[in-house]
Amino acid sequence: MSVVVTITLVAQLLTSRLLESAHDGDYQLMRQVLADLLHDTEDKALSRAEIVAAMPSVRTAFINRDRAKLLAECQKMFELQGQKYGLDQAQFHVPPGVSFLRLDRPEKFGEDETGFRPILAEVHQTKVVRKGTGITRVGPAVFGIVPIQDDAGKLVGSFEMGLELAPELDTIKESFGLEATVFFEERLLREIATDVSPEVLTPKNRVGKYTRFHSTHPELAAALVTDKDVDVNEPRTYERTVAGTSWGVQLVPLYSEGNKQIGVVALSSNFGEDTSLAHRALVWQLLAALFGIVMMVGAILVVVRGVLLAPLAALNERMSALASGDASKEADPADSYCAELRELAANYEKLRSEKQR
Repeated sequence: MSVVVTITLVAQLLTSRLLESAHDGDYQLMRQVLADLLHDTEDKALSRAEIVAAMPSVRTAFINRDRAKLLAECQKMFELQGQKYGLDQAQFHVPPGVSFLRLDRPEKFGEDETGFRPILAEVHQTKVVRKGTGITRVGPAVFGIVPIQDDAGKLVGSFEMGLELAPELDTIKESFGLEATVFFEERLLREIATDVSPEVLTPKNRVGKYTRFHSTHPELAAALVTDKDVDVNEPRTYERTVAGTSWGVQLVPLYSEGNKQIGVVALSSNFGEDTSLAHRALVWQLLAALFGIVMMVGAILVVVRGVLLAPLAALNERMSALASGDASKEADPADSYCAELRELAANYEKLRSEKQR
C-alpha cells in the first residue's frame, strides 16, 4: 500500500512541477512579447520619422522655418498615418528642443520641452537618432527622433513621430490572447501631459501612484492589479483567481528614453484551462491510487485466505474431531502449512498419537 501511495505522491509532484514549468514558460513568453513589441514600435516610429525628415520639400520648408508650408506638406500624411497605424504625435523642434510645429496641435508651438524631455537636448547635441517611450503634452507614446541638418551639415533641428501604445497592446490581445494594461505615474501625467483627456485622470483609473492609461479589459485589470501589486521596480509574476478563473499576471516596469521608470505594463494570461487539467489529473491519480489500494487489499485477502485461513480451518476441524474422540484424521503435510501453523499442526499430531495409544 505504501508503494501505491508513494507512486501517487510522485505523480502529483510531477504534475505540479509540469504545471509550474508551463506557467514559467508563459511568463517568459509574456516578457518576450512585450520586449519585442516595444522594440518593433520604436523601430516603426524611427523609420517613419526618417522617411519624412528626408523628404526634400519637408527639409526645405523646415530649414526656411516656413511653418505654413511645413504643415501643408505634412498634415495629410499625419492624418493618414494616424488612421492606419496609430500615429499619435509628430513634431518638429529647433535647437535646443523648442517646439516649432506640432502636427497634432498646429496652433501650439514655441515651448522649450527640454525641461521634461532631456532626450531632445541630447539629439540636438549629439546629432544622433534616439527612440523610446516618453510623455509629452499630448500624453505617452513610443517615439523615434531624427536630427535634421542642412546641406552644409549644420543642425537645424529635429523631427519626431510618436506611436500610441493602445493599438499595440490591442495587437497583443489579438495575436496572443493576452490581456494588456499600461499604467503611467499620475504625477508625471498631471505635470507633463496637460493636453491629455480629462477622462483618463479620474479616481476610477487611479491604482496606487499610477493611472491605468489603457487596458484591453479594464474590469479584469482592476481585479488583477491592485495598489499594492502595481508598485514594482522589477519584473514580478503572480497568480490570482477572478470569478472562478485563475489568471497569471506578469508585471514589467516601463522606462522612458532617459531610463527613468515612468510606468508599469501588466500582461495577463488565462490559466483556467491549465488549472482545470491539473485538477482532473489529480482526480484520476487519486482514483488510480484508490483502485490500486483496493486491488492490493483484495490480493492480500486472497493470500491470507489461501495460506492462513483455509489451513487453519482444516486444522480446527481435526482438533474438534480429536476432542470428540476421533483420532483417525492426520494433519496435512507440514510443508502445506505456513510457518505460523506448523507448530500448531505438530502439537495436533502429538495429541492424536497419545489418543491412539
